[in-house]
Amino acid sequence: MKISMIGAGKVGSTTIYEILQKGIAEEMVLIDINKELAEGEAMDIIHSSPFSRRAKIYSGDYKSLDGSEIVLISAGLAQKDGETRLDLINKNAKLIKEFSENIAKYAPHSIIILITNPVDVLTNLAQYFSGFEKNRVFGTGTVLDTARFRTLIAEHCNVSPSSVHAYIIGEHGDSELAVWSAARMGGISVEEFCKSCPLPYCCGIDKELIFTKTKNAAYEIIKRKGATNFAIASATANILESLIKNEKRILTVSAFYEDTYIGYPSVIGKDGVERLIEIRLDEKEKIQFGKSRETIKNITDKVLEQYKTL
Repeated sequence: MKISMIGAGKVGSTTIYEILQKGIAEEMVLIDINKELAEGEAMDIIHSSPFSRRAKIYSGDYKSLDGSEIVLISAGLAQKDGETRLDLINKNAKLIKEFSENIAKYAPHSIIILITNPVDVLTNLAQYFSGFEKNRVFGTGTVLDTARFRTLIAEHCNVSPSSVHAYIIGEHGDSELAVWSAARMGGISVEEFCKSCPLPYCCGIDKELIFTKTKNAAYEIIKRKGATNFAIASATANILESLIKNEKRILTVSAFYEDTYIGYPSVIGKDGVERLIEIRLDEKEKIQFGKSRETIKNITDKVLEQYKTL
């Protein structure tokens, strides 16, 4: 399995390191406009292989994409403190066009996974510019948001995050929504779980507070350390593991839903996004999801219109 990463910054290099730890790829290439950075990161990561897994890791250029079965895109201008993910669109759209066209040229049979923000809009652009089938192009979507959501619920209820089954769907950004109506722990709803909770300090779950902390987590991390990298790297490696091992995990990647890419529960297997899992939303959630979808679609259409008229 050969995996290429376009972008050797914090997210790209940390993700390659995570993939190495999982031992799911034999060959990995780091590509970046800053060639020395890519070389340095590749050297540093490969020196850790005696303590983890054997793999061939090196830096390269677009021609190095040849033979790649999966191409990850993490390159792009980073989100700054006070800046929304959607503010990044005009800065990163031109880069995605360049990346996608080169992937189509040198790795025409690969699967493309977008990490760069705003991930939903850029995934739409990557599919358009590459011309790939929609199941072979998808983004990390709200996989990380969902992990944060599950973690916060678990911390409040004093259970393992792996026992919490709950989703964040929609835009990986300000219009995302928590599907509280489908949230479960131990086979029962969060509300039922809370009613039977024996913890003396528990006075019920503050849904709005937990969702706000989930949605604003990236902003809080960026404010403190300048960027997010560890959790998104783990989320991406988790997606890759399901894809490479054909495990068919249900993950809220940015998949094509009706008319746009958006975070939604999807089955991830060897061919990419195999199918979407329709979840029941209550009326309020349906409205929120529709607005989130409209936000992504409108911005995508505006950006694509600019390129169509050039």
